[in-house]
Amino acid sequence: MAKTEGRADYSFDEFNIVLAGRFDGLSKQLKKIARFILDNPVDTALDTAAEIANRLEVQPSSLIRFAQALDFEGFSEIQKIFRANLVQQLPGYSANYSDRIQKLKEGASEGAEGAHPILNVFMEANRDALTSLQSEVSVARLDEAINTIKAAKNIYILGQRRSFPVASYLYYMMRNLDIRAFLLDGVGGNLSEQARLIGDGDVLVVATFPNYADEVIGVAQQARDSGAKVIAMTDKLVSPIVKLSDTYFLTDKVTVSGFRTVTGTMCLAQALAIGLGLDSNQISRT
Repeated sequence: MAKTEGRADYSFDEFNIVLAGRFDGLSKQLKKIARFILDNPVDTALDTAAEIANRLEVQPSSLIRFAQALDFEGFSEIQKIFRANLVQQLPGYSANYSDRIQKLKEGASEGAEGAHPILNVFMEANRDALTSLQSEVSVARLDEAINTIKAAKNIYILGQRRSFPVASYLYYMMRNLDIRAFLLDGVGGNLSEQARLIGDGDVLVVATFPNYADEVIGVAQQARDSGAKVIAMTDKLVSPIVKLSDTYFLTDKVTVSGFRTVTGTMCLAQALAIGLGLDSNQISRT
């Protein structure tokens, strides 16, 4: 396939669209590379190709094959996109963020006097997550999700591992609004048994991020097969939950040295709940 002119000048969002369209056709090894670079955008931007290949336990030539599978000349063109995105994502650190991240990795002290450098970095990352959320979530899509929940017979809420606090908070908010909501917590290993209750006319609200739990994806598939609608909160278009969802939101794409923010997802959950509460007379189901 011929190379696409100007592809190296793509924005990060445009790159995600290209990757999402090609992802299913990639080999197992190239999918491994794709997941790594999207889960670790800072490292992708700042590390050398050799360092990334070493972490993935693949040959550097595999990174070149990955880039060419997406019609780029080489992996450095993809890194250029990630570097540009890093500067845009963290405006307060635009000029020297690379140095700050590197010093964070090395355990050096950096930041304002009297403040811990790690706290500074994560505060900036979480602020950026909220800024990104504002641009990612359209009024129409948020209203669509709210109206879907309002029309549902029952609302089931699911989030495992790092997503569990989001699911638990959303459940708490909905129950206080007298919405017929149920938290699929999987206590005692009974997640699949709990999910059997989901049926036609219900809604599953699910939050999932790398490394997307297989059991969560399985419940979403089961919900769709049962005729329920799925509202998903995840990080990127290649997330396996996107294809299973009727409405999806992309949030908390930022990671710092492998640690993912959750601020955006929590804020989105709060907006969903408050949006429902604005018309509580219609949504009361108990």
